[in-house]
Amino acid sequence: MRILLAEDDVHVSVIMQICLEKIGSHSVLICENGEVAIEALRHESFDLVILDGMMPKKNGVQTAKEMAQLGRPEPIIFLSAKSDEKDVAEFLSLACGYIAKPFDPQTICRQIDQILAQNRAQRSA
Repeated sequence: MRILLAEDDVHVSVIMQICLEKIGSHSVLICENGEVAIEALRHESFDLVILDGMMPKKNGVQTAKEMAQLGRPEPIIFLSAKSDEKDVAEFLSLACGYIAKPFDPQTICRQIDQILAQNRAQRSA
């Protein structure tokens, strides 16, 4: 699976990339903010987009909304330390899933697979 990861925290990006590539055997493109992510989406296609909720220049919500305006079909999962019910509801209104930070590096691939499986099941029902 080809994944775009938009995350401004270098440490989180590196951990996610290692987990997704080594454990999940996925290919990962890291973008340091939403603007860079949108630019990448203009030129490439992905199987999944993972967005940090809070990034400089363009946060995850703004990026997801712009993706929708561009007609991008990729499923989105939010990765965020924001866990307030209102924030999570906003994330889930734009995406198929939400993963809270801090996350468990050993189970992150499984969490992503579960979210995507639930999303496929809901769309086919």
